[in-house]
Amino acid sequence: MAMPVFRKQKDDGSEEEISEVELYRYTRYRWLCNEPENLAMRYRKFNISALVDAAVNAAGNCARSCVKLLKCTEGQYNKAFLMTMDNGAEVLARIPNPNAGPAFYTTASEVATRHFLRTVLNLPVPRIYAYSLDPLNPVGAEYIIEEKARGKPLGSLWYQWQTESQLDLVTQLVDFETKLASVSFRRHGCIYYKKDLEKKGLPAYDLEAESLSSDGHTSRLNSEITKEFALGPLTEARLWEGERATMNLDRGPWSTPLSYMAAMGINEIQWATAYAKPQINVYLSIETPESPDEYISLLRRYLQLVPHLSPGPFRTSLSHPDLHLDNIFVDSDTKKITFIIDWQSAAVSEPFFQHSIPRMLIPVGPCSPGERLEAALEESNAREDSNGTVDLLSHYQNLSRLKNGQRWAAINLHNRSLLTEPVSLLCGAWSRNDVFSFRHALIHVAARWKEIAPATTPCPIQFTEHELELHNDELELLEGLGEVLHQLQNDNLVPLGGMVLRENYEQALRINNSVREMFVDMAESESQKVLYSQIWPYQDRDS
Repeated sequence: MAMPVFRKQKDDGSEEEISEVELYRYTRYRWLCNEPENLAMRYRKFNISALVDAAVNAAGNCARSCVKLLKCTEGQYNKAFLMTMDNGAEVLARIPNPNAGPAFYTTASEVATRHFLRTVLNLPVPRIYAYSLDPLNPVGAEYIIEEKARGKPLGSLWYQWQTESQLDLVTQLVDFETKLASVSFRRHGCIYYKKDLEKKGLPAYDLEAESLSSDGHTSRLNSEITKEFALGPLTEARLWEGERATMNLDRGPWSTPLSYMAAMGINEIQWATAYAKPQINVYLSIETPESPDEYISLLRRYLQLVPHLSPGPFRTSLSHPDLHLDNIFVDSDTKKITFIIDWQSAAVSEPFFQHSIPRMLIPVGPCSPGERLEAALEESNAREDSNGTVDLLSHYQNLSRLKNGQRWAAINLHNRSLLTEPVSLLCGAWSRNDVFSFRHALIHVAARWKEIAPATTPCPIQFTEHELELHNDELELLEGLGEVLHQLQNDNLVPLGGMVLRENYEQALRINNSVREMFVDMAESESQKVLYSQIWPYQDRDS
């Protein structure tokens, strides 16, 4: 079979011809530090000819060959190719990058979850024509071949729409979330086909799914509809990274929030005990390595807190992992949602562990997304701002409270962020050299203990004066550095994290080097200069 022409979609929507090797590489962004590692986790070699054959067979309708293979605008976790056949038919082929999540589980769960969403909930999700969970197949990688999403990405239209059209879209979004939350489960995990889990020799837990009617009554879903599905382990990449992939860790499913929160701490202690090595934390010392024992001590204290952090048992529900503008497709004429895409790593969980607000409604600004959301929520009753964002957020809140009351109550649980932040930060904290954030969350819980527990219950953990002094020194350094880094982002010079579009890389590198020199020159002594040069994040370090 003749090979199709290879082309790439650019950020402005235009196309350009590319070589075969560019199909395997990640080329959209570059990194100011750790670039080889970042590129390696996004590189995937596969057999083009075999993928073309699979796509032609999936397209059907007498398609005999693929005439064009368009590499779509690159995401962080998958390679997507729009494949056009000789008869004009189009299908989308997706291959996960190594950083997408665990082999088998990531694709197996996505395929089953999307089938559940289409057939049980009748939600607008692209149909899957063919897939493979076996990386030893002729393609040489797991893949999904699916229908092309009808309509246009909302991101290409949203900012041209009038407020009335945006408000209507938010209404559609609330209706979508309400339907998603209308089916609840008894466990926290990911959806799979029962047969796939059994082939792997893994436990397959019945969904025990119930449907919530608009009047608040629940009824068991017809087992004939759900019998092919089961709940199994989470596919979240951080639970499978590095040595964790071969460890016998508890990845679910769990029947209570308490068992999930405890498992995350126990898993991390197992990993740290077996694999964590002393490492330099430049914010504490550039000479004395930080000991894993200190990290394990924090994890043990976390486990003491868990019984008090865990809210009571709630029914679990499916949620979309990232509702941003380009994951929502709309008809440009009717302005109605046609498809919602990107269900990879979607999980069934208690609502208070889910995103409280779709990312598309979080205002754009200089602070972190959490800080921007908090500020916006405080102003949600204020008059509409210049972009209409606060008005849209208020509309979303009011409708969610009215139509999706049970989920709204759960995600607005008193002290929700205080209770759930430790579990969200602990997994992989040592690996990514960010024990600080996890420790900060625990200190925060201890400091606000009276808001969590009855007055007669003493806080089960303590921090010594020495620990708090070291932590505050680290906090002071991080806050000073953070001001500089946020200013670079606010001025559209260097994004936080140091990931920049390829065409902006050389300019960003020059600016980064210049600002780093100025930052070091702010030091008041030679020893402080050495420290400042070490803590600058956008630089490669000796291993």
